[in-house]
Amino acid sequence: MGLQYALSFWILTVVFLPGVLGSEWAVEYSGNPLCAIRGSTVVIPCSYKYENSFEVETVMWCHDDEYCDKMAYVSHSSNTGISDAFRDRAEYLGNKEKNCTLRIKNITKKDAGLYIFKFINKDNKLRWSGSPGTTLMVDELKVAMTPQKEGTGVSEGDSVNLTCGTDSCSLSQSEFTWFKDNQQLPETQSTLHFSPVCTSHSANYSCGLKGNRQTVSESMNFSVKDDAWTVHYTERNLCAARGSTVFIQCEYEYPEPYKVNSSMWSRNDVDCTGKPYVYHSNNADISAEYTGRAELLGNKVRNCTLQIKNIRKTDAGECRFRFVTNGCEKCDGPGVTLQVDELKVVMTSSRVNGTIREGDSVKLTCDTDSCSLSQSEFTWFKDNQTLPEAQSTLHFSPISYHHTGKYSCALNGKKVTVSDEVNIIVESHFNTIIIITAVAILLIVLIGAVVIIIFMKRRNSVNVDKTEEGTKKREDKDLCSDSEEQADSAVYANCMDSSKGKSRTSNRYSEESCELPDYENLNIQERVYGNINI
Repeated sequence: MGLQYALSFWILTVVFLPGVLGSEWAVEYSGNPLCAIRGSTVVIPCSYKYENSFEVETVMWCHDDEYCDKMAYVSHSSNTGISDAFRDRAEYLGNKEKNCTLRIKNITKKDAGLYIFKFINKDNKLRWSGSPGTTLMVDELKVAMTPQKEGTGVSEGDSVNLTCGTDSCSLSQSEFTWFKDNQQLPETQSTLHFSPVCTSHSANYSCGLKGNRQTVSESMNFSVKDDAWTVHYTERNLCAARGSTVFIQCEYEYPEPYKVNSSMWSRNDVDCTGKPYVYHSNNADISAEYTGRAELLGNKVRNCTLQIKNIRKTDAGECRFRFVTNGCEKCDGPGVTLQVDELKVVMTSSRVNGTIREGDSVKLTCDTDSCSLSQSEFTWFKDNQTLPEAQSTLHFSPISYHHTGKYSCALNGKKVTVSDEVNIIVESHFNTIIIITAVAILLIVLIGAVVIIIFMKRRNSVNVDKTEEGTKKREDKDLCSDSEEQADSAVYANCMDSSKGKSRTSNRYSEESCELPDYENLNIQERVYGNINI
């Protein structure tokens, strides 16, 4: 009985130990041990051989199972007993003849360990396991900086390398993807070289195997001290009147060994790299709206003062200076905020409401809504004629009628900055008297005209009546004239007869009757005539 167990032991040993049956039976693993990056895909190259009389029926891969008998397989040709940890991730790339290559996707830390290939013949009597198998190591990618700058930290001008690697795996044959603040960089090598390093390089860096975001490492904060390159603005807030010229005072510094390659001013751009520029020392990518208006008054040493002429409303915003020295650049922020406003004439008067009158106190001020212009000189205009005053305020105390006019102002020597006009109308006391007198005269004239018209109407009416009466009298007169002529003749005859023999009384009557007749008392004459004939 003991001999039987001994023989069985030796038979099993012969079956499961590789190479014992000679060179005709073997499992070969290349690249042992293997190292894979978490999240990557690993291929375990494998080949096997056996006697020609042996017919392979079943193939399988096992993980951390020396004899591959735990029924929890990485891969199985009949797709049975597959471990949940490897389902849908492990794939057998080989066959039942010579190739036993295995591929595992999306490697995890738990995948590390020993892998063994096993094959079985058709009648399940002979089995062969490729002990001792192959070992897989799993590691994380990480970003490492060399040389280490402990204590002092990294300063502008230093030479620094960032390398994508692991603690245990050799990745010399791999291509990488680099990320700066989660933005992909064009570099694909395992190392980033910064020589010199600049503050613009400060960021969070990470790396991964090219084409596989699942392998991306944790971010490494890379901070560069900016004590060597500086930009200083004299004023952070400026305000300018439309049409004026503004000066943005600026100074910059950098280490002595370096030289300025280029400098530029930008507007409303956080990193100063936006195009087009307000100004560029190489005249590259300059905005058309600043051509001929923006000029650097500084130099390539320390002064970076910018001048912008004929300021427009669209020039408002934040302006920043940037310079490049031997590969390093500096864009300091925040920059200078420029406001643009319009000049206007503001009137204040001692008379709160109503028309301005002679004797009032009036003040005109040339100002803006937001800019401080106390240091500026001005030009004043009255009816488009230049006034001699150059201060910001015109004082009229007291104001007189000759101050009436349209007033505007501008920055001294900058007529393009002229404001809108303000119309001042001053009411004169003399004018008031003239107006009252004129109104009184006008009223008198109107009254006189009315009286004359009424008088003329009445006079015309009387004349009409008289004309009618005269016409009637003339008619009566003509009628009486004929009777009178006849009466005169008769009177004359009677008078002649009476003188020859009549009485004194008759003569008296005759004499009276011989007087020229009164045509108005024609009837009385007729009665006298009658008496005479008695």
